[in-house]
Amino acid sequence: MGHHSCCNKQKVKRGLWSPEEDEKLINYITNYGHGCWSSVPKLAGLQRCGKSCRLRWINYLRPDLKRGSFSPQEAALIIELHTILGNRFIYI
Repeated sequence: MGHHSCCNKQKVKRGLWSPEEDEKLINYITNYGHGCWSSVPKLAGLQRCGKSCRLRWINYLRPDLKRGSFSPQEAALIIELHTILGNRFIYI
């Protein structure tokens, strides 16, 4: 896995996110919103690039992110839509 090109332009931390960093990002975004992602790391007190913060928020930390297995109703809907649309999961 490579690093973002913006990480080469400034001194930023790379690698795994610590629970403290997650907490800082969550607190900042819940209090102020994300606005411009390139300014979030500095304002939140993180040594990460804006792209890393955006990806961390979208893929792992969002409060509306559903985790776990599909419900039986969701599984049935996926199977039904797959029958109609095939492997075009972007439309499902």
